[in-house]
Amino acid sequence: FASPEEINLVILGKRDGKFVYLKDVANVEDGFKEITMNVRINKRPGLMLMVQKQTDTNTVEVAQRIKAKLKELEGILPTDVTMYTIFDNSQDIIDSLNSLKSSVWAGITLVIFVVWFFLRMFLPSVIIALTIPFSLLIAFIYLFLSGRTINTISLSSLAIAAGMVVDNAIVVVDNVYRKLERGNRPQEAAIFGTQEMFLSIAASTFTTIVVFLPMLFLPGVIGIMFGELAIIVTVTLVGSLFTAATFSPMLCSQWMRVVYVPGQKSKWFGKFYTFSEHMFRSWEDFYSKTLGWCLRHKKLVLIGFLGVFIATLFLTRFVGNEFIPEEDTGDVRLTIHLPLGTRLEESDKVAYRIEDILKSDVPEARFYYVRTGEGTGSSRGYGQTMGTNIITGGAKLVPKTERKRSQAAIAQYLRDKIKKIPGVLKIDVTTGNPIGRMITGLGGKAVQVEIVGHSFEGTDKVASDIKRIMEKIPGAVDVTISRELRRPELKIEIDREKAGSMGLSMGVIADSLKTYIQGSTATKYREEGETYDIYVRLEESSRQTLEDIQNLPIISTAAQKQIKLSNVARIYEGVGPLEIERQNRERVVKIECNTYERSSGKVVEDIQKELRSMALPTDMMINIGGEAEEQRKSFRDLGLLLLLGVSLVYMIMAAQFESLLDPFIVMFAIPFTFIGVILGFLLTGTTLNIVSYLGVIMLMGIVVNNAIVLISYIIILRARGMTMYEAVTNAGRDRLRPVLMTTITTLAGLLPLALSSGVGSETWRPLGITMFGGLTVSTLITLLFVPTIYVVFHRKAAKAG
Repeated sequence: FASPEEINLVILGKRDGKFVYLKDVANVEDGFKEITMNVRINKRPGLMLMVQKQTDTNTVEVAQRIKAKLKELEGILPTDVTMYTIFDNSQDIIDSLNSLKSSVWAGITLVIFVVWFFLRMFLPSVIIALTIPFSLLIAFIYLFLSGRTINTISLSSLAIAAGMVVDNAIVVVDNVYRKLERGNRPQEAAIFGTQEMFLSIAASTFTTIVVFLPMLFLPGVIGIMFGELAIIVTVTLVGSLFTAATFSPMLCSQWMRVVYVPGQKSKWFGKFYTFSEHMFRSWEDFYSKTLGWCLRHKKLVLIGFLGVFIATLFLTRFVGNEFIPEEDTGDVRLTIHLPLGTRLEESDKVAYRIEDILKSDVPEARFYYVRTGEGTGSSRGYGQTMGTNIITGGAKLVPKTERKRSQAAIAQYLRDKIKKIPGVLKIDVTTGNPIGRMITGLGGKAVQVEIVGHSFEGTDKVASDIKRIMEKIPGAVDVTISRELRRPELKIEIDREKAGSMGLSMGVIADSLKTYIQGSTATKYREEGETYDIYVRLEESSRQTLEDIQNLPIISTAAQKQIKLSNVARIYEGVGPLEIERQNRERVVKIECNTYERSSGKVVEDIQKELRSMALPTDMMINIGGEAEEQRKSFRDLGLLLLLGVSLVYMIMAAQFESLLDPFIVMFAIPFTFIGVILGFLLTGTTLNIVSYLGVIMLMGIVVNNAIVLISYIIILRARGMTMYEAVTNAGRDRLRPVLMTTITTLAGLLPLALSSGVGSETWRPLGITMFGGLTVSTLITLLFVPTIYVVFHRKAAKAG
């Protein structure tokens, strides 16, 4: 065809000696496809484009190339066209990394300051501080050689390790300094001081490493997330051991030549040195006296600490639990369902009202968008529900540091406001990064109850009962049933035998109906290098009523005649499910909900209590799926990892002490770690999730180090002939300063993580809070409880002493 008008002259046949042209039986129009979707951004008509990266490509790099190409396109677009990036996963990654980098630098700075504060000497402090960049450099070399990227997991690993890498150097430099005080030459002090402490720092390092290494074998999502963390922390700690055994003693031999004596430096520093030394000695004396009191009242101390531990365990009922904390990325998404069959024009009127709400009531939004109707493409692939009765929309908020309301609070406000609009049947409001949930396999809502059964009627009834239960549970919002709405439909039952006798097959009937009702592409029209579909469909006035459908003619090529559809089929109105879901080949219906101001784990616990009292038919089964199922699997794997880590730590200490009893005494420091963890959760509102659970596991290899230092020195002093009481009190006094120093440096590295409030901090903040709380309390208890219980287990030697 040279022009659309020529299509009118297509000859269909001949009747009464005259040609029948297409224009005699049809309207040929050069127009546009029927509008099935409306999109507006900030109340202006728009188009939505989604770009997905290929597998094994870097998100940030791909996004940067896309942005560069979009910037080129801006020059050729009309002046009234504006492009908005309504969702950019790469920007969330960049913002999170920048926030985490700040925490890492702040942690390193605090560690260096703590080292200087305890030593109060410049060169030894510099030697210890240089351990940090050299140890981290080894980690970056590993990242480069293995082809890994800098991401939130790798940076979190470095933030954790920053406060731990100085421990070995502190021990080495302290021992070298003592050798210098005894008159050794710098080179000899460096060699012998390092040689004496190497086995101790190696054992201490390996007790920490053995907790991390089993993470490499974790299955599922947590294995992917934390396997890299385990490798990086291990590499960094091994690097710190190597640096402390080589680089640090070399610097000691070159720089540590003069022992500082008060009065040789400035008057200000001399006063500070005197003041701080007096403070440290008063701490040591107070601790020594407290330790002595504990040894005289062993039963009271043991019962007291045990009582505190048991009382704290009762507080666990107030600690929420969930799979993974949600990041406040500033993304709020809406899905509004109107009655089935609502026309696109009517749905769009409701969409305008939603836009007014977003504009007037969400001043935090940088821009907002709505989409009404059905479309094609990747939207369905990303699990988005579509239809003429469905409105989807959302808003991109300003960064959380620039607003007072959280994305969850804004989502709850919109949820309450929009559900009051007449015609709204249900509304789903989700927040955070949707791609992240898909990557972790957590599609759908936070809580999902699955009913497996074949009967539509039976499962629908049980689903309705469960929905009523969930709607009454505090914290459960957006409760929906996946099969809740039934679509009105016309059902056509073909009489196969009759249709076959008339030369009609199922394929011919189906294709004819598709062309009549939906339309089909007959051929293509080409013009100036562009190709357009020539779309054939029955006009709307001939396909509106049930009678119209019954009278549709089906052409039988075998019989060479037209046959009405009603002659070979029964046509009637009915309803059917929007979709049929299956799981393991069984039909399944899901009752889902989001949560607000309550952890998903607590909501699931309440649901399970109610479900236990329900009587189910024998052919049905109820499962808790989705995020709760993944949480249960992950917690089980992490629990096994916790037991394995504790066992490996005990084995390392047994080899170090060459004893089974003394490592057993040291292990008493582990249970009391949970006191600090639980209190930290309650004070900060942190939940038990896979990130904080990981922090608990990591603590197992860290908290024993202080007890190892104390018990080792007690054994040494007893071997030198001291009585039990003298050995314990003197060991406590002499080891208090290095114990506090190594502990506070680790805490200093964790503090910025625990206090972080930047973009993405929800991911790593629970890790910092868990480790900070657990290590703080366990150190205080270790200093008193472990020496006391050591005396109890060695009571024969104590009596002899």
